[in-house]
Formats: sequence, structure tokens, C-alpha cells
Amino acid sequence: MRSLPAGATGILGRYLDALSFLSRLVTRPGQSEERFRACLSAFAPAGLTLGLVWAGAALAALTVARAARVPAPLAELLAGWIWLLALLWTTRGLHWDGVADLADACGSGATGDRFWQILRDSRLGAFGGMALCAGLAGALLLAAAHAAKGQWLPLVLAPAWGRCCSLMLAAAAPAQGGGNLGRLVCGAMTPRRARGQQGLLGGMLLLSWLAGLPAGRVLLLAAGQYFLHICLRRTALAHGGLSGDFLGTSIETAQLWFLLAAL
Repeated sequence: MRSLPAGATGILGRYLDALSFLSRLVTRPGQSEERFRACLSAFAPAGLTLGLVWAGAALAALTVARAARVPAPLAELLAGWIWLLALLWTTRGLHWDGVADLADACGSGATGDRFWQILRDSRLGAFGGMALCAGLAGALLLAAAHAAKGQWLPLVLAPAWGRCCSLMLAAAAPAQGGGNLGRLVCGAMTPRRARGQQGLLGGMLLLSWLAGLPAGRVLLLAAGQYFLHICLRRTALAHGGLSGDFLGTSIETAQLWFLLAAL
């Protein structure tokens, strides 16, 4: 972890602020609400940076495993495990806690204030535990599958895709009254910023197609992501708005879907 001065401004400053919020790769002192809102536009580049780090770690692990004559599919599973460890270490598990919290709240069937009490309870419940196990196992297996096929681009793009999708969700639903992070992100997502995220998502779809993903799979990727977006949006609206846990869940589910659809 490298501590960087707060003096960098403009595009570089927003990128470093985004990377500081999303990971432990850098730290930036003097964070403020204004700087956080400004750095949302750099979430995709920060996601690409994370993708490069995770994919690089997986590639190194796979190279060493194959050089050591580790048999398949164990070598590929090891690469997937290293990819997952890199994800968890660099982000401190950020966003996965949101997956667990939202799973507990939705699984309980609670509504109103009780829903939000469960969502904000730091203790892990049965539904949250199952969601974490399923999600992390899926991430490991999908990373291993891409490593086995030599498909490194999806592993690089998936983190950026997930972070763009969470901002699109923030642009499509209001924040829940008591949620600080949700309020900050939703309040910062102007129509112009939303169009920018749409452009980035379209660019990643185009790049995936140019890299060899069949057009039908590209359409499936877009359609499936829209379905996830609608499901999360409807759930948020049914319970009074978005919070940081919804946005974190959006990141991780979008990331998993991208890896699955791009296989």
C-alpha cells in the first residue's frame, strides 16, 4: 500500500481518489464528499487497474504452476484461487459485505424498518453466508475457467464493468433516507455522468466483440446485465431506496455475470 499526497488534481487526482476508495493499492489523505463525488467518473479506470493486478497475479500463478508440472485442472484452479485472493486483499473484501447484508435482508422477507435493521446488522446470517459461499466459489471457478482458456481480457474488464454498472444503478433509483454512501453516489449521478457510464459499458461490449466474443454472447451479456439492473432497482424501490449495500451487490453480481457471459 502506497500513500500518495493529496496534491494531484484533475484527471489524475480523480483516478487516485477512486483507486484509494476502491482498494488498498494507494491511500489519499484529506478525502471529502466533494472529492468522492468527483472521483466517481474514474471508477472504471480504477476497476481496470484492479483487473490488471488480479489477472497479472493469476497469470503468474498459472505460469509457475505449469512450469512446476502441476496437472490440469489443478493449475488453473490455483490461478483462479490466486485471482480471488488478489481481489480480496486489494479491496479488503469491499462490496462482498454488501452482498451478504442484502442477502440476509432479502432472505428474511422483512419489510419497512425491519428490512433496514437486518441490512445494517454487521452480524452474518444464514442467507448472507450462503450468498458469500456461492459468490466466492463462482468467482474462483470462473476465473479458473478463463485462465484455462487463456482469456485474460475478461478478467481485466470485469472489475471495470461491475463498477460502471453500480453507478448506472445509482442513476436509476433514489437513495434511502438514512444511507450516507447511497446518498452521496445517487446525488452525484447526473444525467451526463450516467451517459458517460453507458458509453463506457458500450465500449467494453465492443472491445469484447472485437476480441472474439460472438455477437450473440455480447447481446446476452447486455441483456442479462439489464435484467440484474432491473431486479436490484425494483428491490431498492420496494424498500425505499438504495444504500451502499445495494451498490456493492451490483458491483459483484455484474462482475460475476460478465465473467460467466464472456466464457
